[in-house]
Amino acid sequence: MGIFSKLFGSKDPIDSMKTEELRVMEIKLNRKIEDLQAEVRATESEVAKLFEKAKAAKSKSEELTLARRIKTVSQRKEMKIAAQAKLDKELRAVSNMLILKEHQADLQATGVWDKVKKLEPEKLENWLVNQNLEAQDRDEIVSSIIDMTSTAMLTGVEQEEDLDDILSAIRAVKDGDLDPDEAEETVNENKEYRPRDLE
Repeated sequence: MGIFSKLFGSKDPIDSMKTEELRVMEIKLNRKIEDLQAEVRATESEVAKLFEKAKAAKSKSEELTLARRIKTVSQRKEMKIAAQAKLDKELRAVSNMLILKEHQADLQATGVWDKVKKLEPEKLENWLVNQNLEAQDRDEIVSSIIDMTSTAMLTGVEQEEDLDDILSAIRAVKDGDLDPDEAEETVNENKEYRPRDLE
């Protein structure tokens, strides 16, 4: 069951998880996300420093070495962003599960709770990941649960890019057309550098 099996193990999250346990899990996931965001900022800074260093490169070989390092750091950043996206989904599932548990009495009174418990685990997981129950009041939550639908989650895989864009950005930094921070943004946003006189 994907996210649920990772978060809750073999336990049924609807019945077995207590509200306090879900709150603790929510706090831990928020901390992990904050840590990853800090690591992403650090890699962005590292790329900018490498571009600064590339300004003084004296040979094509040195430029190529720095371009490879920039590519490696940029790929590391992308991996951290992908990990953060997964944690964001887990956090959304946990937050929504917490909201369900907090409204358990209301949902039981309307007969909806039993319907939730009878759902296929994958359908429940997909719904919890794709909903934003925090922005809803009690009636909207109950209506959302009744109208529950399954939405497929798609994850893309980035293909490796060659070094041409990075080398172009290094040359632009050396020529004074870009500063290292602009070069870092160009590389990390996968934008091709175009000389200013062509824009």
